[in-house]
Parts: sequence; structure tokens; C-alpha cells
Amino acid sequence: MKFIYVLPVVASLCLTNIASAQPRIAYSADGNMHDTDDLCASPLSMAIVAEVGDKLRLVHLDYNNHLGQSSSSKGDQHKKNIEDTAKAYNYIPSIFFDDRTQATQAIVNMTNEINKSSAVDNITLACASAPKEMCYRLLVSANVAKLQYVLVVAEHGWAALDHNDNAQLIHKWNDICKLGVACKLIANQNQFAYNSLISQWSWLNAEGPNGELLYEIITKRSKNTGDCSDGGIMHYILTDNQQPKMNEVRGLFSGSSSSSGSSSSSSSSSGGPEGECTNTNQCKAIYNSNLQPGWSVLKCNKNTGVCRCEKGGTKARCADVVASGSSSSSSSSSSNSGSSSSSSSSSSSSSSGGPEGECTTKSQCKSIYDGNLQAGWSVLKCNTSTGVCRCEKNNTKARCIDVIK
Repeated sequence: MKFIYVLPVVASLCLTNIASAQPRIAYSADGNMHDTDDLCASPLSMAIVAEVGDKLRLVHLDYNNHLGQSSSSKGDQHKKNIEDTAKAYNYIPSIFFDDRTQATQAIVNMTNEINKSSAVDNITLACASAPKEMCYRLLVSANVAKLQYVLVVAEHGWAALDHNDNAQLIHKWNDICKLGVACKLIANQNQFAYNSLISQWSWLNAEGPNGELLYEIITKRSKNTGDCSDGGIMHYILTDNQQPKMNEVRGLFSGSSSSSGSSSSSSSSSGGPEGECTNTNQCKAIYNSNLQPGWSVLKCNKNTGVCRCEKGGTKARCADVVASGSSSSSSSSSSNSGSSSSSSSSSSSSSSGGPEGECTTKSQCKSIYDGNLQAGWSVLKCNTSTGVCRCEKNNTKARCIDVIK
């Protein structure tokens, strides 16, 4: 997207019924006419869902939804980018629909997903397109009583533009909101990380084959502008942050999931790039009564998803100060290990790098963990966004401290 429109705030319907902590996710994008940001925004959206360990939440993605008019070159490239990303992350092919030929199937799938919904099992639809017709059609056939459990998210500016530029594009944003769903307009994403210079995406090349694919899509397959702005909608759905910075995008790629969606035993998707927590109460539930003398839970670092503890002004990751023999679910690899890894002491709270202070380079991680890991595991990298060493075994990723032998 290339233009910014300033709009008054559009009132949303009450979100009272949108209550489940991990709602299913649906995504609808154009990309086959006008702007080219979707050519990389759709793959990036798929990637970040998988990278944070929430791949199974994505139950629907339709694309090329500019009905009635289409650029075959843009539509075909969008299709290839999505198919290549789906293969890289081992998504189920049956959740993807090219609206140029599969609009009816897309509507049936989305209707079924909405009709499954309840007060404890909601669904969020990212309407990542200026034309709102397809988003409307995805909703209108569902059981009216179930629409109260649907949240539709779009961007300011483009919600008013609507791109009603041919006879098939009839319905607008306000028509969607009148159906009985909850509506949410977030900040226009042109001004944040997902619309950045090409050079600011270069870090993807250090994220393995999947990152290299995404970098190729951004730099060679999507008009080479660095504009993947609609990806900010998915970022908001996953993080509740509608003004993402590039380091926050990169932080999602520290990953708690493998490309096939499986995760390590300690890399849950409960929160943050490191996946240990989303709030301080979770940390207390894990670590209270399991810490070395004098240590207490300080907080959950929501930016990194790691529990932090404190003793007399000294701070450390809670996993590093667990009492010997403790049954803490997050500390078994560090407290029961005979390894000489230097990361098992409170000195890990040093300022060596990132919020968690374990590393600034891969070499530091290797010096700590080489020879100390469980069979098959090896050092992958230092996640410089979080300051945590990451390890890998057969494409499954975990914090190195969690896979010490």
C-alpha cells in the first residue's frame, strides 16, 4: 500500500463475546490488482504464525480477492509465493484458496469455520484487502447466531477506500460491521516495520532456508520495494501490537516451532519469542518454591517470553536459578544437568547481549554449549533480539539451555 488516508475512528462493536485466548485465524487478501504489497505480506503472515508456534490456528487463507478484475502476472506470482511458503512451513494445502477460481470453496470453508465458533472458541478474520467484497461474502452465509464470535480486523485508511471499482465489488467495511461481527480498525501499516527498505529485511538471510525464501520473495518476487505492509495486520493479531518495529518482527523468528510445526518440549507458544510466559502469574506457577535461596520471581518479560527472577538487586532468567533437584517444568534441563555450561548460573543476567543477556554472537553460544547438548542438538544461532542462544535438532528449535544433556 502506498497512500495514507487519515480517518476518524470507526466505532467497533462490543468485543464481549470475543474472549478465547487463542482464537482461530482466517486471512483474506487481494494482491491480483493494484498494489503489490500482498505478494510478500501473505507469505510473511503465514511465516510469522508458524514461527511463533501457532500454525494450527491458521484455518483459512484466501487470496487474489479483487473480484471482477485481475492482473494475471500479479495473481500468478501471489499464488506461487503462497504455495512455496506453505510448502516450506508444511501447511495443510486445503486451507488455501485462490479466489480467481476457488471463491466458492473459500466461502464454504470460512462458513464452516464460523459455524464451529462459540464463546470459548472464536475466530479472527484479517481483512487484508482494500476491496471488502470477498470478506463480506466469507461472513454472510454463516449462522447469524455465530457471527458474534467473529472479530474482523482491517487497517485505517483502506477501510474507507474500499476499491469498489467494478460491478462485483459491492460491499464495504460498514456493510461487514452491520452483519453482527466485531470490527477492529488498526493503524495504517504503511508507516511501520512491514513497509521498510529492502536493506532492513536482510536479516531474513540468517534465518535458515525459510528466511532465505522470504527474503527472495520480498526482494525478487514482489517488485523489490520492501513493502509488505498488510503483514502488520497478522502481527497485530498475534501480538496485539499495531505499531511494530523491525526488531520486533525479527524477534518472532527466534521461533518456538519447526518448519513442520512441531516444537521442542520446552518451546511452547505461550508467549513471546522464547515461549515461556505471557504474564507474571505463569512464572510464579512454574518457579515459586523451586528457586535457589533468596531468589524470587520478578516478572514475565513479555518482549522475550522469558521469566525473570531477582535476588538482592541481581537479576537472572528464572530457569538459571532453579534449586538443585527442583521439579520446575521449565528448568529440568538446566538444574538436573551435569553439564559445565556457564549459562546455568545467575551470571547469565550480564549485559552481554539482548534483553536476556546470554549472548551477542553465535560463537559465544558455541563456547557455552558445544559438548554440553543432548544427542543430535547443535547450536543454531544467538538470537540477538532476545539475547538467547538457540539450538536445533532436525529442524526443531529450542533454547539451548533447555536441551543440555
